[in-house]
Amino acid sequence: MAKPWKNLKNKLSPAARARVDARIADTLRSMPLHEIRKAIGLTQAELAGRLDVAQGNVSKLEHAADMYLTTLRKYVESLGGELHLTASFADGRRFEIDQLATLDPQD
Repeated sequence: MAKPWKNLKNKLSPAARARVDARIADTLRSMPLHEIRKAIGLTQAELAGRLDVAQGNVSKLEHAADMYLTTLRKYVESLGGELHLTASFADGRRFEIDQLATLDPQD
């Protein structure tokens, strides 16, 4: 019989629990668009309604290898989120690119 994750997690050492939590956080930080949409609890059809596009367009967007930042921002905002663009460098420096705030979603 399957055991609830909560029960198993409570039996882990604090160090093991921290490793699990870090792994979960890493996984949640890098998810494809369709997985984010599913985690939010929306279908493609529901999101299409919010974006005022056909469901097929949502599918194409979720599988696109390249897209405009304004399109991605509109997608994320339709899910109820905010899009942030960060540049990371080998020396550990990270910079948030704030030009997104000035992009007009109508362009």
